[in-house]
Formats: sequence, structure tokens, C-alpha cells
Amino acid sequence: MAENSRPLKVLHLISTLDVGGAEQNLLRLLTSMDKEAFHNEVVCMTQPGVIAGRIEQAGIPVRSLGMKKGVPDFAAVLNLCSFANTLKPDLIQCWMYHANLLGLTLLKPGATIWNIRCSDMDLSLYGPVYQLSVKAGARLSHIPSAVIANSHAGKAVHETLGYHPRRWVVIPNGFDTGFFRPDDAARSQIREELNIPGDAFVIGLICRFDPMKDHPTFFEAARLFREMHPQTHFLLAGRGVTRENPQIREIMGPAEDDEHFHLLDERSDMERIFASLDVATSASAWGEGLPNAVAEAMACGIPCVATDVGDSRILVGDTGIVINKSSPHELCEAWATMARSGADARRAMGLKARERIMQHYTQEQTAGSYEALYREIMSRPVS
Repeated sequence: MAENSRPLKVLHLISTLDVGGAEQNLLRLLTSMDKEAFHNEVVCMTQPGVIAGRIEQAGIPVRSLGMKKGVPDFAAVLNLCSFANTLKPDLIQCWMYHANLLGLTLLKPGATIWNIRCSDMDLSLYGPVYQLSVKAGARLSHIPSAVIANSHAGKAVHETLGYHPRRWVVIPNGFDTGFFRPDDAARSQIREELNIPGDAFVIGLICRFDPMKDHPTFFEAARLFREMHPQTHFLLAGRGVTRENPQIREIMGPAEDDEHFHLLDERSDMERIFASLDVATSASAWGEGLPNAVAEAMACGIPCVATDVGDSRILVGDTGIVINKSSPHELCEAWATMARSGADARRAMGLKARERIMQHYTQEQTAGSYEALYREIMSRPVS
């Protein structure tokens, strides 16, 4: 940065700051960017969640518009415009559908960037406001300066939905391989905490409870697998993944009372949870862009079985097993292949997976791509 220049001011507008993939990627981006070159501030459309506190702890201001999910709020638009007039941002980085649309009210199309974090969403399972925002985004996608997708699959799917931006940019998620890393001590501690034998075969599913994550397929595959491997333990963590959730109890059926299933709800120590596994799983049936949980497990040296959704096949490469979606039998067989390979082979596969993340998906690479895009946009005349 030149001696007399000032940092570029970037206003990040995001729908929520609960624990989620986009929210955590925003946190990682903010804390890894060059603070001398960029001044970041965040506006959350709804009430701030857990991630808001972590962003503020990093010294980055967070403001809330206090909107209710799914309810348009004209006063919130006025508050956003008032704040933007005070900050006078050089760039407006929007995150996800609702924020993408709201960002257009600031009337700076040449300095506005959209961000798409998913691929083939089943819109029929979501509310009318969500569906409308996706369709409206397609019609208005030519307005912002650029649209970022975190996956090639997400870009392709949205093109079929009618998205036609001035410019597409694919920037994969990045991961802190110092934080997500192999940890034998955490493996032993988590297993002791959950009364899981140290030599037990443990399969994990780390994700929130959401239709796209396809918990029914996971539990059916687990039922089939335990018929052959009755001592296997299954570890699940994520918002809503608890026996107190009636939908989970219905999906689990008789397994609800099985002590081999550990349902941990949302945890703040996911890096330790990943380290305790033998195999990590993504059973998603749709919607994934580049799944954080798969990459985080890989960074922890855990081999993965993932469904062929979004960019999972590109992410996993030859370091795990990728299967067809919605197939309990294929998922069960993939786990069986992992079990037969033995602990040494799984460890070698996991280390290869970690190496893949360190080569292609580091947070430094992701932050560098965002910074380069921001600088390029600011070097062009603003339309």
C-alpha cells in the first residue's frame, strides 16, 4: 500500500451471524485479510449470533439491523443506508441471497459484489421469501460488479437458474490448517468424554439439522453397517442434532436408545470432534457448494466419505471416497471399505487429505483472492 493511501473500506452485509458455513467463512476472511490495506465492517440483517461476538473480538465492528427472518422491513433499509452514508464504503460485499438483494438498495452497483454459497437447492422445501429472493437474484444479477461463487457447481447451477452477472469469480473456501490439524490428545479426550473405546471404529457426521444434509440416509446406512460391525460408534454434532429434537427421534427409530449413537448438538470445539473420528461423512443430498465440514475433517487428517454434491468430488480428490447421493447402501459400503483398509491405511489417507487442503484450500489463498478482486474492482471506473 502506498504511504499516503488509506485502507479500502469494505462493508460486509450478511443475513445472519449464527454458526454456519458462510458465517464462519466470513469470520476467517475478516481475520486473515491485510488490516493495513483493508478496513472491514459488518452489518448483520437479523439479531447477531455467536459469530458476531467472535468478529468483534477480532476488533471488527458489527452492527445489526434487527430484522426478523422472512419479514421485509423498510426501516431496516433506512438504517442500512444511514450507516453506509456514515461509513462511506468503497466496496459492498454481500453474503447470500437476502443480503445480495438488500445490498442493491445502497445504489452502488459498480462497487457491489454478491456471494453465492450453495449449489442445487431444493427450493420447494424453503419458504416463499427465500424462493422469491433466489428468483429475484437471477433477474438482478447483472447489476453488481461481480458475483463470487465458492464452488464451480454453484456457478453452473445458478447459470441454469438465469443468473447472468457481468463477471463470475469462483473462490473456494479457505481453512486454517494450524487450527484444524491432527490431534491424538483430542482424539483420546473426546472418546473418554463419550465413553467410546479407544480402539472403536468411529464414523462422524458434522452438520446442522437441515433437509439438505440428509440425516435419514445417514441413519439408514448406520443401521445397515451395524448389522456387520455392531461395535461401531456414530458421532453427530451440529445445531439441532439432539435427541430432544422430535424429528431426529423419528428418523432414528429404534436407534434412539442405542448408546453407540452420540448426538452432541452444536459444539464450539469441532476441531477436537473431527480429530476423534476414524471416518468423516457428508451425506448431503443437495445444496452444498464446497462443504466446510469435509475440508475441516481433511485438514484434521481424517479421511472422508462424501456424496457427489456441489464440489465435493473436486475437494476430496483421491484422498477419500465419493458416492452417489441418497443411497444408504453405497454409503454403508464406502464405510465398509474404509473399515477393511485398516488403521494405518486410513491414517495415510488422512494425511494425504490434509496435504491436499494445505496445497489448494488454505485461508491465505482465499484471502489473497478476495483482496486481489477488491483491488481490481477499485482500479476500474465505478459505474
